[in-house]
Amino acid sequence: MSTGIFGLLMQPPAPYKAETRFHKWQGVSGQWWLTIVEPLIAHHLEIPSVYVMVRRDWNGLAHPLYIGQTSDTGRRMDEHIQDKLRQAIALGGNELHCHFSARSKQERFAIESDLRNGHNAPLNRQNSAPVFGGLFGLGAAQIEKRNQTLAGLLAG
Repeated sequence: MSTGIFGLLMQPPAPYKAETRFHKWQGVSGQWWLTIVEPLIAHHLEIPSVYVMVRRDWNGLAHPLYIGQTSDTGRRMDEHIQDKLRQAIALGGNELHCHFSARSKQERFAIESDLRNGHNAPLNRQNSAPVFGGLFGLGAAQIEKRNQTLAGLLAG
């Protein structure tokens, strides 16, 4: 590694660092939701929130990885340690954006739905019911069987 002025000139550029205390996310409704930006790995407030696990890239752009809601942000992040948090880190996650202004559980669910439907967060993707299996797959199989029976009756 070179030292002096040439060493400084040879260093890779530092990542773009804009003021990131707050971030606005737009939902599918067109509504903008203001969030507070925190480190992904930290002690989080134990209050209700709608949250977005985020990967902020070198250009300063925020990419949502997972969108959720909770009645206790600190507890929920502790619960996510074994699954979503680990997956978000593997995808480059480095920030947690929290919206604390929802006044009720119903409002948190509505905001979460607005954001989830407005963004393609990879850790929110779920398989379709037949592929997913379990009770959902069983229900989908029963509906498919009923539809085939009805189609047979109508054709016959």
